Amino acid sequence: MEYTYRITAIKNIEAQKITLNETLSQKEAENIVRSFNPIKNINDERIAEIPISTIGKIIKHKGYDVSRIINSIPVLYKTSLLGWSEPEIHRKSHKYHPNIKEYHHYVNKFNDGIEEYFIRFTLSEEKVKKAKIKKNGKNYIHSTFISSVTIYKNGDDSQRIRENSPGEANSSPFYDLRIMDFFNSVK
Repeated sequence: MEYTYRITAIKNIEAQKITLNETLSQKEAENIVRSFNPIKNINDERIAEIPISTIGKIIKHKGYDVSRIINSIPVLYKTSLLGWSEPEIHRKSHKYHPNIKEYHHYVNKFNDGIEEYFIRFTLSEEKVKKAKIKKNGKNYIHSTFISSVTIYKNGDDSQRIRENSPGEANSSPFYDLRIMDFFNSVK
């Protein structure tokens, strides 16, 4: 029942209106992120930080040019909703991180003046030492993934890979299989 509620809430979340900026270099994006304080989510109060070391990974994702909305990351995380959490599991195709307890996936929606998009934040929660067992570890925004809302509304798998999107410099956003699996997890 809780998943059904979360899915409905995420699908119906009102899109934040944001302003597109010019494309930034990695250094310029890092300088902006240095000014961010830890961000507290207003829905579940989880506090997250954005390590400077992840900015290159975040802005180099294929699809939407995240550097153009880097200033909006704090408000988008702050008002996002928790979709799901999953433990760190050792898989052959995935680098194992023994210091990570869980990954938390938060989703929000934004409108860049052209189109509506989902943004999924993946937070990694650190494990804490046994002496601090009642305390949660720090949460870091590990990555973001942006995809067009219309793909999910239409249920059109033909647009899984790419679609036209004026909000980015080169290529269009990818279809986020993780969000689609989440949406389809309850029928």
